[in-house]
Amino acid sequence: MKEWKVKLLALVVIFLACFIVDMKLRGFSRETAGEDGATYISCIGKVVDIDAGRAMGEPPAWTWSVDGQIATLRILSGRYKGQEVFAPNIFIGEYSDRVLRQGDRLYMTIPSKDGSIISTRPVDLGEYVRTPFLLYLATAFLALMVIIGGSKGIRAAMALIASGVFIASVLIPMFLKGYNPVWASILISTVNTVLTFMLVSGMTRKSLAGVLGAVGGLVTAAVLASFSSQILRFSGLDVSFGFLELGKRLWMASESTDWNFRGLLVAGMILGASGAIMDPSMAVASAIEEVKRANPQVGIWRCVMSGLNVGKDEMGTMANTLIFAYIGADITLILMPMIQFGEAGRAYPLTRVINEEAASAEIVQALTGTIGLIMAIPIAALIAGFLIGRTREVSSEADRTVGATRRVASTKRQWWIPITLLVIAVGVHIAHSVTRHISAVQTDSTGEQLLVSEYVRARVIDKGPPIDTPSDSAYARVPAKSEILKVRLLGGSYRDEQALVQNILDPNRVPLYNAEVSPGDEVLLKVEGTREAMDHAFMHNYSRDGFLLYLLGLFVFVMVMVGRFQGIRTALALGISIAIVFKVLIPLIMAGYNPVLVVIGVSGVIAFTSLVIVTGFNRKTGAATIGILGGVIVAGLIVLYADQKLHFTGISSSRTAIVAQFTVSQRLDFRKILMAGIIMGLLGTAMDAAIAVASSIREVRRANPKMTTAQLIAAGMNVGTDVLGTMANTLIFAYLGLRIMLLMTLAGTHILAGSKVEIMSAETLAAEALRLLAGSVGLVLTIPITAVVAASWDRIADFLGFGGRST
Repeated sequence: MKEWKVKLLALVVIFLACFIVDMKLRGFSRETAGEDGATYISCIGKVVDIDAGRAMGEPPAWTWSVDGQIATLRILSGRYKGQEVFAPNIFIGEYSDRVLRQGDRLYMTIPSKDGSIISTRPVDLGEYVRTPFLLYLATAFLALMVIIGGSKGIRAAMALIASGVFIASVLIPMFLKGYNPVWASILISTVNTVLTFMLVSGMTRKSLAGVLGAVGGLVTAAVLASFSSQILRFSGLDVSFGFLELGKRLWMASESTDWNFRGLLVAGMILGASGAIMDPSMAVASAIEEVKRANPQVGIWRCVMSGLNVGKDEMGTMANTLIFAYIGADITLILMPMIQFGEAGRAYPLTRVINEEAASAEIVQALTGTIGLIMAIPIAALIAGFLIGRTREVSSEADRTVGATRRVASTKRQWWIPITLLVIAVGVHIAHSVTRHISAVQTDSTGEQLLVSEYVRARVIDKGPPIDTPSDSAYARVPAKSEILKVRLLGGSYRDEQALVQNILDPNRVPLYNAEVSPGDEVLLKVEGTREAMDHAFMHNYSRDGFLLYLLGLFVFVMVMVGRFQGIRTALALGISIAIVFKVLIPLIMAGYNPVLVVIGVSGVIAFTSLVIVTGFNRKTGAATIGILGGVIVAGLIVLYADQKLHFTGISSSRTAIVAQFTVSQRLDFRKILMAGIIMGLLGTAMDAAIAVASSIREVRRANPKMTTAQLIAAGMNVGTDVLGTMANTLIFAYLGLRIMLLMTLAGTHILAGSKVEIMSAETLAAEALRLLAGSVGLVLTIPITAVVAASWDRIADFLGFGGRST
């Protein structure tokens, strides 16, 4: 069948599926029997008027006492479809107040009895109906994959859908049945990797090399994640959903009594990394195949080196992928240390935030996943080089000459590598020593005496025997114990002083709040007093940032070992990117500038700066930067349009609610901050896709300088569409890894009230869906933009007389 017919058929199927699902969603209705004998009907309503008829006395008497709006809604689904009802929209003077307008669609619950609506009772209004917009956006994403990628795009879409179904129908049920989450996630991630590569590229040597490289990186990430969770004593319970402390509720619920929460946390880390690890493996294997196709005479060594060249370029951008995905997913977290909270000062200094389990777990997930993807590059390059390059038709003398030339050219800078590794090791140790001796001042107020309140690290010297202590839990069944810890403060105003600290171990409360320590362990304390003497010291948390520093050092060490001089530049680029986020992006947002525009502008700066450092100032960098900006701008436009349609408040979690309620020195637009985070999440993947395409076109042109612009675009699109199948998984798996506990909750418990359709329209979930879809659409469009610019740039430059070196 011709390509255009295949595309047309696929588009028809996609739009037909969208129509069917849309009709199903529009007809949503659910009936629940109440204890009072009434039937409560959940359905969809459309606001047709606000405060209509109040003066005429048409609404029921209860409406006169409502402080807010009285909305008239037409019922759009269920047994009372077409009828109109009144519903109160009460204002309480908080951030949660919403102003309804005509045309808004909401879920609502209607009381009925004896086949008619009870008019004397108010109708309860639920969430805005957000799922149709997200459905159309998902349809647009799949349609773009088909239009741009053709048959490869169709297979990529199938792989993406299959991955989602596979996780929902196989992985989650395995967790619920009690299988070890870590081993199950490794197994399912491996199987999913194989299926994705087979669907995207078929049963080829390229696919085999990509799979083996991805599996090698996946195992590396799994080992590091498991080890880190043990060392940092993660409980797996510091999980929230909106304003619900989900981990705490799950620990208390009978339905999840036997869940391995720490194992599920590690499983989420492995799952989140699996998508990102596929990308460099596919890019390297695909680039080697394109080089071999452009010049069949190249052999094993040249193929391996070409793959490593692409992989090293990818490494420089993939390091940003997971990190920016997680920063974008929770941008409020990095805002909190900058915010003044009334008389409490900075209630969430950086030291406190980093040592909390949720923040530490996200850092571990980003670092271990990135180390895994770095290790996947040489594995995939070696295997693909031997599998694809060994079918050469001429002697390998040319390869040996190329290899010798490269070795001679790089000999002069090889001495930098051991020196750099030594600097990394010493630098990390010094950073750890400095960090453990500093404190985070919460407030430092003046009066008759200068008061001190700060977070400081301490080492446990000794601990006393456990003592029976009254439990602070309302559900106490087992006596609580407390132990007196003798500690030595390592920093702050009372450095080197000793103190006694009570550490309560209550089996009746969530393990997240129990810190089991031994002599020699380091803990984080909150101390209060005056400049002259310490009054109190309270146990706050484990001290986790020391290990995180060493894990960061391992990440940079591996990057340099694999990337050599390129790895050094990559580490420098990553450090500058993070510095730009904290020194430019965050201060601009805190100063009140539009977060969406700031993120788009800063994304361009980060992309260009990182690419110049990693790949040099050349045509490849320019083409990739233009492609990245194109994708980011498209995603930004989608997000800005969605902001008008989805009625987001930006207050989608307890953390943002705290900031909104108690900050006094800033007035932040949390809705735009949420939108900015969504755009930022795309940056890493857009950089990775753009550099994969631009770098591959460069390698293909090196292999055969006589190729036309159209042929170069085709080669770039071949690599881009290969990467597309795995790159789409990157964003989705990164966010699914963070939300694995939520998936378990939806599948195995009844903690979240309401139907799954209603829950999907909750702001927290809708924002996650928008994050995935807007970023994915921007990613898809980044590929053709980069391919066209990269392929045309050389010809235009040559025509203008700027040929020369273009590496």
